Amino acid sequence: MSFDVFAQRFVGGEPAEAENGVLSELLAPHLMRVESESDFAELHFDDGTADFYGVAEPGTGFMVNHVSGQLAWELFVRMASAGDMALMAPGVPTMIFSEEVRQHLPEGLAEDAVVLSSGADILRTFANA
Repeated sequence: MSFDVFAQRFVGGEPAEAENGVLSELLAPHLMRVESESDFAELHFDDGTADFYGVAEPGTGFMVNHVSGQLAWELFVRMASAGDMALMAPGVPTMIFSEEVRQHLPEGLAEDAVVLSSGADILRTFANA
């Protein structure tokens, strides 16, 4: 998947920080190459790779692209769930991983948001968009 997918936590419709320590801990085992000057990391999984932007402080939000395989999507579900974050991509409904997150989304994102629970759900959402 080569388009950009953004992750962001919202509180009261405004961008907010997520728990950075938990997100960094989830991310750490998959770091293959880190370019700290550009806040970029290449992630490695048993079935593929992903480009990750926001590696220094993933709790402030992050972006992924060039994702191959399904295991990367499972990681992004765990990260989004742990941080109460929404995933957003062009032409795709906002993806959330708890109904409670919907109340904090900005106007225009909440109405069509879909609650998902797995990486396979994300891939189905992309395919159905």
